[in-house]
Amino acid sequence: MSHTQDGSELLTGPGAGGLLGSAVGNSGGVLHSWQLDHVDHRPGRSTKALYRTQVSWPELDGPQAPAREELFGASAHIGEQEKDLYVAEQTLVMTDGDIDVRVWRYPHDPWLPMLPRVCYPDIVGRTLAELGVHLGPDPSAPIAIDVVSYRPGRRAVLRASQEGAAVFLKVMQPHRSGEIVDRHHRLLAAGVPVPEVMAHHEGLVVLRELPGRPLSRAVIDEGVDACRGEDLVALLDRLPASMYSVPLRPPWTDSVDFYAGIVASSVPALGPRLDALVREIREGLGSLEQRMDMRPHDVVHGDFYEAQVFVEDGRVVGLLDIDTVGPGRRADDLACLLAHLSVLADYGNAGRIDRAMQERVETAISTWHRTFAERVDPTELALRSAGVVLSLATGPHRQQETAWEAATEAIVRVAEEWVARARRAEAATRERLAQAQAQSQAPLTGQRPVAPATELTPGDDSPTQERRIDQIVQG
Repeated sequence: MSHTQDGSELLTGPGAGGLLGSAVGNSGGVLHSWQLDHVDHRPGRSTKALYRTQVSWPELDGPQAPAREELFGASAHIGEQEKDLYVAEQTLVMTDGDIDVRVWRYPHDPWLPMLPRVCYPDIVGRTLAELGVHLGPDPSAPIAIDVVSYRPGRRAVLRASQEGAAVFLKVMQPHRSGEIVDRHHRLLAAGVPVPEVMAHHEGLVVLRELPGRPLSRAVIDEGVDACRGEDLVALLDRLPASMYSVPLRPPWTDSVDFYAGIVASSVPALGPRLDALVREIREGLGSLEQRMDMRPHDVVHGDFYEAQVFVEDGRVVGLLDIDTVGPGRRADDLACLLAHLSVLADYGNAGRIDRAMQERVETAISTWHRTFAERVDPTELALRSAGVVLSLATGPHRQQETAWEAATEAIVRVAEEWVARARRAEAATRERLAQAQAQSQAPLTGQRPVAPATELTPGDDSPTQERRIDQIVQG
């Protein structure tokens, strides 16, 4: 098998067809066509991929039966034993001595043993009943299943509905579900509007549906009227201090080299621009450490963006996906939201959202950015936003979007715009600090200065006060 060190070339190139054909044939089927749907590439370590295929099963459906769509997953690992592998019986492993490739038919993901128990309408009802969860008033009514997301080997989220009632089924590696349930209980007890856990069992967590609708939909339809920026900050401030004791959630900017490497491996022409981005983000954050405390003082969500927030009638009513709640910096969460929204707004340039939607999102970004920059340092906010955008640049290739190369370049450009904004913010801050220093060294005239309307108390020259003044200077 010809391959790169991490298997990415093998799983994303023409050779993947041979692997899939062998796996399908080993199960008694015939592969007619295949298309790469999703790839999770960790350069130098491993690659996981998801494929949409057309397969016929002569022994099951008869020799004349038409082909049907099937999903297949594949994983390539280099020189180390696969971790957290739970069910391997329905997978096929192929090797050439250097690299092992494991192929499976969805939903028999070897890392997610509960996935087959919730993917089929006739089985999910029994699974929920065994866990004491009942949907609609008529248990015999059909259950509809929608796959919200699936990351091979990592997690899946499905929505099961029956006669207007719905629950969300979060499937993960079994060793993680107990921790996730505990987090939900602790946050609910603190008054954070996260989904209620209805049941759970070894890698499956059943969550009650939140009220309202996702901010991702509301901001496109309503723009800044979807909710107030102050309410978004207040939602994060409700995260309880007790969660500060859990393991540190590294900020996205800690991994900018990693994400840049992924993007550069898929679009090599972007290499010089990615190198410059990484350098400016690193150097910018390093400079901030010279004038402010950069330690993690807050409890953060860890992946705070518009799809995770639910709103209703202009109010924030829910928060999803709290797996990464823990110690961090408030700027990380606020930057994560701005980064995602800025990529969404840029979709208007490619025609993926219409101009009116684009303008509503851009207005929301501008308004909420002003609010956020009053709470955290504006330079840090912009640099952290650039780092998150850079992580999003891995998405078009991973999700195999149409024209993913152009989409990747567009996201890199958005990251560059955030870095430019950080430069402007830092220049304004340094100018203000220089002016303040010059004024403090001015000779005394014997005249008493006019007192400000609000007296500054000792300590008000802290970074928080500096950020407030800086925001006024920038308008």
